[in-house]
Amino acid sequence: MSELSTVIIAKDTLRALGMKYLLESMFDMKSAVFNDYADGKLPDDVDRYDLIVVDEALCLSNLDYLIPKKNRTVILADHDMAGHSWQYVNSNADENTIIESLASIIKKLKRVNSGQDGLSAREIDVLKLVATGLTNKEIADRLNISINTVLSHRKNISAKLGIKSVSGLSVYAMMNGYINS
Repeated sequence: MSELSTVIIAKDTLRALGMKYLLESMFDMKSAVFNDYADGKLPDDVDRYDLIVVDEALCLSNLDYLIPKKNRTVILADHDMAGHSWQYVNSNADENTIIESLASIIKKLKRVNSGQDGLSAREIDVLKLVATGLTNKEIADRLNISINTVLSHRKNISAKLGIKSVSGLSVYAMMNGYINS
């Protein structure tokens, strides 16, 4: 698997640089810091990164954009956010807690990126296209495979994930980072 990349978007340059140092030195991740944003808008190339680290205020002002990317977004908070469904790092926690939080988030991200949910690369391709609303014929044409092969992949995907509906597969694909929106 290729090296994971991260973008850190925060107004506090020192906090962003500290996060960059942690990610690069402890987790061998390529990181970029972006702290020159106007009007609370995210940079245009955020989608090219595997992990998006944002400060809390920026996350709140970009919820519509970040909710579909929730599984690969980390909020850089200055308080405990236990009980929230978002991944977060409490910058006021002790060093071990911060490192453990990051390790857990990165482990989950690597698992999703490596396909450890049991899906083959081709099944993931089919899942992505199903989730975007394409018909079996359109998927077959796009992947240059037969409709029977598409049906076989869909049957295997449903069996592995235990999800039978297109809407359920779409939600799964979105929540697990296979599609962005």
